[in-house]
Amino acid sequence: MGEGEKEYTGFWDGQLLEIITSEEKTYFTQLIGNKSDMLIQRPVNKQNVPMLVENGMAVTICFYDDEKGLSKFNTQLHLHSNGKITIDKPSSDAIKVVQRREFFRVKAMEEMHLTLPAAEDTDENLEETVKVTTHDISGGGVAFFSHSKIVEMDDEVTGLLYLKMKKDTQKIAFKGRVVNVVKQPNQMIKNAIQFIDMREGIRSRIVQFCITKQIEIRNKLKG
Repeated sequence: MGEGEKEYTGFWDGQLLEIITSEEKTYFTQLIGNKSDMLIQRPVNKQNVPMLVENGMAVTICFYDDEKGLSKFNTQLHLHSNGKITIDKPSSDAIKVVQRREFFRVKAMEEMHLTLPAAEDTDENLEETVKVTTHDISGGGVAFFSHSKIVEMDDEVTGLLYLKMKKDTQKIAFKGRVVNVVKQPNQMIKNAIQFIDMREGIRSRIVQFCITKQIEIRNKLKG
């Protein structure tokens, strides 16, 4: 940040951040210290694989701003000898508005009913509907954990999302494609679904839910 530039003060401990590398790979992290510089958790990708961080590597940080919505700034990652990772605080002028809102996700435990395709090894053309709890949601898709493998890569599913708002619960019907099925160290399976053929009016309702949820998280952490 140059001399005379005003420091941006909209960050808060616990805030979710997305990191986009120069190769346009996306990683996810959380702000855990917000003093002279910004201390972050080690970023991971959608498969929960840690990012290989090099000191001084150039990245773009995406985050939610109360007034501007999804925003971004360009910065560098600093890898310290103790393993901690920090980024420099940007100036207010460095913050730019992002249009790709559907790619920002928030952690949210919401009810979801999934209708799975019929098993290929059976003569009966019966679809199965299961109730699961989401792990995170964005305008582009949703992820959830399961104890056993209930979907396969590239499966096409339909479902209902029940998004709890302050005044009511919004029921969102969707079609999706399974884009990730990964066993976790605790033996749970993390499943990721990408929305397909979704009308932008429906997507905007999900994005609005994500914005509201992010603000709620911030207010709880601020106390």
